[in-house]
Amino acid sequence: MAAATLSSTRALRPPRRLDARAVFGVAIAALAIFGSIAFWGATNDSRAVLVAARDLPTGATIEPADLKVVRVRVDDTMYAAALPGDALTTTVGKQLNEPLHAHQLLARAQLSARPALAPQEMALTIPVSAETAAGGRIQPGDWVQVLVTTAKGRPESQTFVVLPRGRVFDVGRDERLTVVNTASATDSSASGGSEGGRARGAVASVTLALTQEQAVGLARARWNGELDVALLPPDVAARQG
Repeated sequence: MAAATLSSTRALRPPRRLDARAVFGVAIAALAIFGSIAFWGATNDSRAVLVAARDLPTGATIEPADLKVVRVRVDDTMYAAALPGDALTTTVGKQLNEPLHAHQLLARAQLSARPALAPQEMALTIPVSAETAAGGRIQPGDWVQVLVTTAKGRPESQTFVVLPRGRVFDVGRDERLTVVNTASATDSSASGGSEGGRARGAVASVTLALTQEQAVGLARARWNGELDVALLPPDVAARQG
């Protein structure tokens, strides 16, 4: 039988051991990678929103310096109520319907639905009804044309265009005629819509944003005839502008 021979070098080789320094280095590297991944996940989960740069009172017109874009971590409900960072351009120029404090998230509900007055404009209100104002379908921001009829009901009656184009600043409604809406959604929309189960009151006035010259002409027409407000489609308003 052949016997294997062992060299002294192989017989005396010590067993291999893990280098503690290498293990520690691997652990540190793993922790660093894990921390980077966690930080990236937290940063990636944040969302860009609009935040007030300073205190603003009710009725203030928002300027570019009034807002800033920041990234925050908010849930879906809060994000839906806030204005996203990419809405900065469209938000500038709008008015606030309640105060806004510095470092506060800007909520959609804090913006006024009506457009802001330009420096050369003034707001003039004229009384109307559903019969004289496009069935009461006029909303703030719409473009309208105003006609005046003199000597109504007589042979010499005439109708003129007193305002070729005007922007609706606000719409007033007779809240005394507000009723609880128990009809279907279709009936609600036909009667002027509803909010919170209550039908809106009938349209009672329209406030227009006008130049001084336009306001003088419209005021004169109001006291010398009867007014009708016609709703202009957006394409007509754009062509005339």
